Parts: sequence; structure tokens; C-alpha cells
Amino acid sequence: MNLPKQLFHWFQQRQSRLSHRQLLVITGQEEWTKTAAVTLLDKNDIQSILWVSNTQTKYENISVKDYRCKLGYEYDWVVLNCFSGFRANAAMALSGTIRAQGLMVILCPELSEWPNYTDPEQINRISYGYQQHFPKSHFIQHLISSFNEDSGVAMLSADKFSGKTSFVEDNSDKERYYEQEITVTNICKVAQGHRNRPLILTADRGRGKSSALGIAAAKLMQTSDKRIYITAPHIRSLEQVFIHNKRLLPEAVMYKNSVLHGSSSLTFKSIDVLLSDEISADLLLIDEASAIPVYILNKLAKKFPRIVFSATVHGYEGSGRGFETRFIRQLSLLKPGFKRSQMLQPIRWYKHDTLEQFWFNTLFHNVQQVTEILESESQSINCRHLTKAELLLNKTLLGGLFRLLIDAHYQTSQDDLQRLLDAPEIECFILTKGNTLLGVAQIIKEGGECLGEIANNIADCTRRVKGHLVAQNITSSYNTLPFLLAQQWRISRIAVAPEHQHTGLGKKLVDFIEQQARKQHISFLTTSFGCNTNILNFWYKSEFFLAKLSVKPEVSSGEHSAICIKPLTNEALQISDSIHKDFYQELLFQMDKNFKRLSESLLIQILLLKPSVNVGVSKNMEILRQFATGKRAYFTCKRLLKEYLIVNPACFLKLETQEQALLVAVLLQNLEDKDLCSKYNLSGKKQIEQALKTSFEKVLISQQ
Repeated sequence: MNLPKQLFHWFQQRQSRLSHRQLLVITGQEEWTKTAAVTLLDKNDIQSILWVSNTQTKYENISVKDYRCKLGYEYDWVVLNCFSGFRANAAMALSGTIRAQGLMVILCPELSEWPNYTDPEQINRISYGYQQHFPKSHFIQHLISSFNEDSGVAMLSADKFSGKTSFVEDNSDKERYYEQEITVTNICKVAQGHRNRPLILTADRGRGKSSALGIAAAKLMQTSDKRIYITAPHIRSLEQVFIHNKRLLPEAVMYKNSVLHGSSSLTFKSIDVLLSDEISADLLLIDEASAIPVYILNKLAKKFPRIVFSATVHGYEGSGRGFETRFIRQLSLLKPGFKRSQMLQPIRWYKHDTLEQFWFNTLFHNVQQVTEILESESQSINCRHLTKAELLLNKTLLGGLFRLLIDAHYQTSQDDLQRLLDAPEIECFILTKGNTLLGVAQIIKEGGECLGEIANNIADCTRRVKGHLVAQNITSSYNTLPFLLAQQWRISRIAVAPEHQHTGLGKKLVDFIEQQARKQHISFLTTSFGCNTNILNFWYKSEFFLAKLSVKPEVSSGEHSAICIKPLTNEALQISDSIHKDFYQELLFQMDKNFKRLSESLLIQILLLKPSVNVGVSKNMEILRQFATGKRAYFTCKRLLKEYLIVNPACFLKLETQEQALLVAVLLQNLEDKDLCSKYNLSGKKQIEQALKTSFEKVLISQQ
């Protein structure tokens, strides 16, 4: 195959001295691009290759949707065949598997044609009923402009090559491994120092944190008898940990996911095994902790006194933000003596790496929110709709907006940038003052006639389609066809700059969205979120009401997923009344079952906004007074006490927080006596009943 001479000169330059990793884009017809890539691989005698495509090749091959299974591996070249589909998360993640001096190769159509190319992954990004509205890809246009703006990107077509070699100017090995050495010392301190001082280790990919875990484990195993367990969402992502551990312990024996060295061992254990009652360890290492549900991390933190949480807080997985914003905050309360260690210096490649900077810039990983000085207090705050074309033309605005979403929402990933720019059902609204971006909200259009043909199947739970999250969830839960067929806007994300929070700007943005929705005759505004009292209160202030609470905690946050809705028409109001009553009856049924561990304050908050519905009010107040004054036994009136709380939730406001929580735990969640004593520091059944009598006496006196 004849390729431009300049291309081979470029390869010769790269081999003549230390070079950064780079991106090579090969454009043209699919078969030509694949042949060109194979020719280059063969001529350069590349041994370690990952080919990402839906079609099999002679190289190690995965489809783009399976990219996560290769995190923790290392390659010389990664070839990304974009004819099989492009995913922003996959591109950024797989770039982190490429070794120093390696290449990432993108195969794609001619750049002038690529935005109009029908991406096979497109169907996974667009809601049912909207595929036919898909215009040319704004995201691919953004990606192409990034190619053209970055001098480190090399471009190859059938008749032309352009590209500059990015040489390494700063290569200090001593500095390169300095942070890793400190990290290894910090990990060893967890095992050898005071108990209950866990270590949080965070880094971008390529910084050697997995290697540090293996090295630290080896040092501990050499100097003392240690039983070390390691876990991760997938054992295959621990390859580098075991490689470096075994490298330092050449005489050690590998046996069933374990390295044995004398009386010491490093062994993989799955999370479910670690949570069983029988198991204990001298040290627990958790790799890829940001991909593990927060509530599970909390359980592990409570159980193991010596533990290291290693996380890639990278943004592209989304879950990394949950680890940072939720888990670390909770850990600071659970174990305030925890330590932090951050690795910034790359080890897998060189400082100022060209490939890493390209993806960071293109996918806005390294955009920092800049607080601008407001020009004048008299300037008005403006809300407006922002088109995809405007976002494409203003990368500064796009980057600032996306960074706000990443910082505010733990599930925002770089795939969401692709959806924001391309999905026709997604719209964006911003809040500004002068040139300062104060806030952003993203809405997703749901429901309506596009679901008409399959509405009955969704209602009877036999069909579920892409998108329409709230529309389908509520309809299948309560069998409400009119809700499904009503046009809805789901506010999927809302964020206000940290320095402007708690000033009413979030509500102002929601009010503006409502105004625009009414103009377009939208029937419902909806939203879904991990439920806690603060977020629920925010939506209550905008007159949304709770319509669904998941029976199980959300995997990524450890909180129950809530759905709130707001009717905007008279017809919608009738539908929502029925939904609200159905939800409330479900809440009453689940309180002592799946909502047994729900926050007491959250449960009280929900009860205070109950609908007008008859739940069997007890009118026999005299029986309650008899209990409160010590005349009547608790077991003879427990049902009446429970009914009173349900029908009169405002009575909670007459009590102290601890008293409120105990009433909820005993009468509504029906916790066992041993759990109540442990949770509220009580001695036994008598003290529990006495506390209940005291609380009811306060409530009844306040009503006289």
C-alpha cells in the first residue's frame, strides 16, 4: 500500500528520540483506513495492540461498548474504528491504557462527511421516537475542530499527511516516581499505624496508583506477616497490582487470585464476600473505588479498620464525582482521622503528554470554573434557552457549562457532552449576569404521541424503550396511560455555580423553564434524583410533589431514587392527584418493609405533604391519652398510635429531633428492639416504651 513519504518521516522522527504519545487520525473509506492502519502496525512491528471495532481482526479486539473491561491494561497502540461507533467515555478511557511513546489511532470517514455519518452508537444516545429528528452531529463537528486546533494531532488521508512530532523535553525519572514513593509509604502506614485512619488515594489514569498498591503490598509482605485483601468491581482491572506485587516478590507463589509469600498473602476477594460476617483482614485495598456504590463503600469503611480507597476521579466515568462529592464527605463523619493522597505526576507516560492534553481539552476535563467579578450590582440576571449551534460556536461557554454540570452531578460523564450536543430531545437553559455564567439546567423531552403505539405495553410492564425515564416509570408503576401520552419536560440536571448557591437562583431557573414549558403547552415538568431532605425541599419550593420513591437505594449514590412531578394544565392536575394518592398508599405499605432504613427526617418530610386521602383515622383519643399517662399498655394501642402519626404528621414538629426519629423508627418503620437500643442508646423495651409515652404526652398536651 502506497502511503505519503511524510508519514514515514514522522515515524522516523518519533523513533529517533523520546516522544510523547500522540493521536493519529486516518480518514477515508472504511476499508482503506483499516488497510492503512494494518500497514503501519506491520511496518512498525507493534506487538501490543488493542483494536476497538464491531468486526473481528487479527489483533486483540473489543467492541466500543466493552471498553471498561480494558481499564488497568497497557498497550502500545489503540486503534479506534469510529465506523463502528464513537463514544466519548471510551475514547478518553482507552487513551489512558496507552504506554509512553504509543499512539492512539482513529479511523473515520472524510472529515467533511463524518458529521453526516450514521453512527451505529447513535441509537444508544437518543430517546425512542426522536431518532428520525437527528441532524448532523454537532459533537463530531466539535471533535473535528479540536483535531484542527491541536498541533499534536497527526492526520492521514489517501493523498496527504500532516503532523508534527511531539518530543519529550522534561524527563526526570527521579521526579517521575517521587509521588508514587510517597503514596507507597502512606499505604504502608495504614497497615502499620493507628487503626481507623483510612487512606483516600486519587489520581487520573497513568499515574501509577494501581502499581503503588502492588508495591506497598509487597513491602508489607516482606517485612511482616500480613493478610491483605484487595477488591475492585472487576478482577481483570487488577492486573497491574498483581504484576508489580509479584515483580518485587519473585519467590512468591501465585495461587487462585492470590500471591503467597511465606505467611503473608495478597488475595482478591469479591465485595459480597468481604461484607460477610466471617471475614477479617490486616489491610483491605479497594481499587477503582469510584465505580463502587457509595453505600457499599460505607459498609466496608465501618467493617475494616485498616482500608485504602483508590479511585480514578476522572470525570469520564461519572461515578468518580460521586466518590468525591458524596463518599468522602460521609467518610469524614464516620472516620474523621482519614488521610488523603493525590498523584498528579504521570508514570505510564511523560509530563505534558500530548494525547492526554488533547482529550482533556476536547472533553473539558481540565476546565476550571473561574469566578468573574460581576460588573455591577444593578445588572439584571437573565435566563435564556441555548441552542446546540450556539454551544458549538462558543467553546468557552460550552466548557464552563459542562464543568458546572460535572461538579454538581456525580453521574455526569463525557458521554453526556455527546448527548448534550447531539440528542434532539435535550435542551439547555442558562442563567447569566453580564458575561458571568451563574447556572445551567438541562431538560429532556419525554412522553407524548411518539409512544402511542406501544403505550399499552409500557403500562402493563411488557415493554421498555430508550429514554422517557419518568414517563415510563410512573406509567408502569401506577398504570396511568394518560400520563405517558402527555408531553413532559424532565429537568435531568440543574447546577448553580458554588459561590452563587443558596440565593434562590436555582428556583429562578426552574421558574423560567416552567414559563417556557407553558408557552409550548407542555403538560408536566418532572425530575428524578437521589432523595435527601435538602434536594426534596428544593423541589417542594417550586411546587413539585413526590410521585415515586424506589424501594431499593440507587447504586451510585446509596440513596433512594425519587421522582417529582408538577402538573401545568387542568387535565394534568387530575392525573397527578391520582398518582399522588397511589404513591402515598404505597409509602404507607413500604414504611416498615423496603423503607425501613430510610432517614427518619426524610420520612417525616414526605408525610408532612400527604394528599387528602382517608387512611383510617383513629378517633379514640382517650385511648392515646391513657397510654401517654401510663394507664394503658403499649401492645394494646400500637396500631392507634401509628395511625395517629400518619394522619397528623404535623405533631412531629412539637418534638425534639431525637424524639421524632424514635417515633418513626418504632411505629412507622417497625425496627426491632435490639436495633432501636443500639441506634438510640436505650437500655431495653421499658425505656423504649417510656420514651414513646413521654413524646405522646407532649403531643397531646400541645393540642389541648
